[in-house]
Amino acid sequence: MFSNNNRISTRQVFRLFVFDFVGESTLILPSQLAAFAGNDGLASIVLGGIMGSLYLWYLAYVLKKMETDLVTYMERILPAWMKKIFLVLLLVYFTGMAGYGAYIFSDVIQKGLIAGEPFPLILILVLLTAGYAVCGGIESRARVYEILFVVLFVLLAVMLLIAAGDLEMEYLYGFFQADTGSVMKGSLAVFFCLMPLFLLAFFPSYVQKAKWGKLVHAVHAAMWFAIGVLAVLYVILLGSFGSRSLTTMKYPAITLMSSIHLRGSFLKRLDAFMIAIWFFTLFALVTVFLFYAQELVQKLRKKDTHKKWYLCGVMAAVFGVAEMLHQSSHGEWFRDYLLYIGIPLFLFLPLFVLLWGKGKKRHEG
Repeated sequence: MFSNNNRISTRQVFRLFVFDFVGESTLILPSQLAAFAGNDGLASIVLGGIMGSLYLWYLAYVLKKMETDLVTYMERILPAWMKKIFLVLLLVYFTGMAGYGAYIFSDVIQKGLIAGEPFPLILILVLLTAGYAVCGGIESRARVYEILFVVLFVLLAVMLLIAAGDLEMEYLYGFFQADTGSVMKGSLAVFFCLMPLFLLAFFPSYVQKAKWGKLVHAVHAAMWFAIGVLAVLYVILLGSFGSRSLTTMKYPAITLMSSIHLRGSFLKRLDAFMIAIWFFTLFALVTVFLFYAQELVQKLRKKDTHKKWYLCGVMAAVFGVAEMLHQSSHGEWFRDYLLYIGIPLFLFLPLFVLLWGKGKKRHEG
């Protein structure tokens, strides 16, 4: 029988983070990388992965000094007013990321499967399903992703192998043509999609202390697994469409899957079947940020009795973010949001809190 102790294994951590990384990156990054750096987008992918490794090393070092998760350490060290400010900023960040994931998820469903249905209706159904999953807790979701992991990624590998047989090799010529600035812009885009690395700051309370080193290793392995998937997919997309065509596609991975035809045609809507990979990965991204947003509201309110109402409030805010992204033509405001709220939070907040704690202990000592 399964235990229900609100703890997950490092193997489950690996698979959870793979789902968090793969969905968003493989859908939105290929067209961005082609626009920034063309065929040299591969270099951007590698550089973005290196940046992710450096950030993970930094975050793991800070958390090891804290000897607990970030929020628990903040509650122990920071003044009440400062703690509330940081919790609110984290809540805004998580709500925005959940809204972005819900927008992409709903948009993929609308464009790939049921184009005639209104976007708000699809979004509501997505959020209701995600809310139900969040109510089950992190352990139940980890079990589901553990089961789905092998099936989905073996299926993806088979489809990519089939697609690789039809590459136009001339599309793959012309490396080392983009300037350094363009490659760096692409690497920053990759790094943005690795933002779920920040969730490591909340995982110590769900994994035994003795497994801290294994936890960090699992997250690092998950990140590079996702980088590898993105790199292989990007090469296949370049060889299938060329960098110029790739820049015009919103979700080139979905377009690629819709162009694959198996002999015998025993699956008439293979594209719909393959979209399931992104269904589950994007669903994982939405639920993980919903889960932590709800936990942050609970910390701010300091009550357990209205937990489901907290979740409903967060879902309403996530709906608003996703709807604004759907209505906006370019979404520059969300990129500014990531730049001015997301980046400072996941880069500087852990270090600031640690240094504040060290200063407080030194003063008391």
